[in-house]
Amino acid sequence: MKDKIKEKTNNTAKNNKSKEKISNIKIDKKKIGIILIVFLVTIYIIYKVANLIRNPSETFFVEKGKIYEEENAIGYILRDEQVVKGENYKNGILQIKTEGEKVAKGEAIFRYYSNKEESLTKKIEELDIKIDEAMSNQNTIFVSDLKILENQIDEKIDSTYNLNDLQKIKEYKKDINTYIIKKAKIAGEKSPAGSYLKKLIDERSKYENELNSGAEYIISPRSGVVSYRVDGYENTLTTENFDYLTKDFLKGIKLKVGQVVATSQESGKIIDNFKCYIACILNSEEAKQSKVR
Repeated sequence: MKDKIKEKTNNTAKNNKSKEKISNIKIDKKKIGIILIVFLVTIYIIYKVANLIRNPSETFFVEKGKIYEEENAIGYILRDEQVVKGENYKNGILQIKTEGEKVAKGEAIFRYYSNKEESLTKKIEELDIKIDEAMSNQNTIFVSDLKILENQIDEKIDSTYNLNDLQKIKEYKKDINTYIIKKAKIAGEKSPAGSYLKKLIDERSKYENELNSGAEYIISPRSGVVSYRVDGYENTLTTENFDYLTKDFLKGIKLKVGQVVATSQESGKIIDNFKCYIACILNSEEAKQSKVR
């Protein structure tokens, strides 16, 4: 019996020792796991801190605005443009409406110079000088005569206040009328200077009418904005139908970026200033997946 009890006691002690060993192994595994996790976390923190030092992030205040993506591309402006051109386009243009000015339907935009524009303009300028000289001479020559007549008229009028003789009053009245007629002749067309001045003015009007009758005026067919920068694509880049717009078509347009179109001396155009489109070639995935509303 004693031997059996001892054997059981020994077995129990062995079992207890085995359990303690297993328990110690489990504790050691937990410690190793915790240490490993702490080690990995420490390495991760060190890695992040190192990246932050190498590439520090910028601090900024968030402002109200919009978030968007950009893509650079060459754009072709499409507008409803109508070219206006006359028969005398080789004579050159005299602008009536300037570049970018709004115009209503039926208004004159520009006119072409007439065939005798230069010679007629020169004659008109010469007549203007003669007219100025004639008017200046008329004022200096006849201003004293007019003053004398005005004084004589005033004297006759003052004298009639003291007269009771009806016959004398009639004579004074006749004299006053004579003075008034003389004054009108000196100041008007019947004077030599006035006749010469009228002749110059009539001659100038004749040349001016000839100049205007020989000029061709171009009238706006509709309302819009006037432009004289005609590039030749007004009937090509249209807005009526966009089916013609392809990648190859846009690449075939021979216009340089930033190129300034010269002012035409032959024609102009009227632009619809209410609608404007931009055609461009985009290669990004966002552009390919986008939908036109």
